[in-house]
Amino acid sequence: MDNTHKSEELSSVLLSTMLRMQHFPDNVGLATDLLLHLESGMVESRDEYIVVRTVDAPEYFFGNMLVLRQRPSPSDLKRLEHNFAQLVGTPPLIAHRTFAWPESDDSVVTLDDFVEQGYEATVYRVLVAHPGDIRPVATNPFVKVRPFAAQQEWDDWSRMQLADMPDPSDITSQRYIRHQQMVYRRLIERGLGNWWGAFLDDEQVGSLGLFFLDGIGRFQSVTTAARHRNRNVCRTLVTEVIRLTAGRSDRLVMVADEAYHAGAIYQAMGFQLQGRLASLCQEPQKVTARS
Repeated sequence: MDNTHKSEELSSVLLSTMLRMQHFPDNVGLATDLLLHLESGMVESRDEYIVVRTVDAPEYFFGNMLVLRQRPSPSDLKRLEHNFAQLVGTPPLIAHRTFAWPESDDSVVTLDDFVEQGYEATVYRVLVAHPGDIRPVATNPFVKVRPFAAQQEWDDWSRMQLADMPDPSDITSQRYIRHQQMVYRRLIERGLGNWWGAFLDDEQVGSLGLFFLDGIGRFQSVTTAARHRNRNVCRTLVTEVIRLTAGRSDRLVMVADEAYHAGAIYQAMGFQLQGRLASLCQEPQKVTARS
């Protein structure tokens, strides 16, 4: 058995296992996250956690984390931080802490106590659609969509990703982006999907990834350049990529931060809410010695 078939078999086993676990609800957003992590790092079930580690990218906050069965309570924090240190790592190599877990569509998520302890809290919508459910939306006829084919396109992608970060010149951020590019290109080389660009007069104004894992199409990092927003670039990009990949999957998944407007755009296109994810991330400068 070659490495590609072996990896695909492991991916299928992981997905089936986690969806069968009594304490883990059927959350296709989390499932596809773990499948992607499995392709680029290590994913293992350890007692009450799923442990995600990316050894060659210790600064990848969501590639080195503990996935919990359910939302933690503030009284759990000291134990969680101790277990994170034991199972994921400690400074100076692992200089952050990240926890993630599934949420239902209608739960009220209150994480203020964790925010007071220096954590950033985020809740995401898990949005699912069958390709045939996608509704026509306003698009930009001047935007051309095609898969990346040259190094320059990846270089432009890197600059666009870094521009959305607090400090694009930070060496840690730059290492993270280089790692992500390497992972995505490796997935593309193995025939698992593509990275697609949106272009106006040959200028890259947006991009996204779409990868097919265990029969599910999972979108990654839908981005529009800041000065080209509100010009239907995102709608055009998503619509065209779905059209151009027709037949590869009967289920498409988006995970979108519910504090931003992008989720509403995807729902207007025909994606439906099927659960949520939540996370806590304490960045390196805020990690204390509590563990």
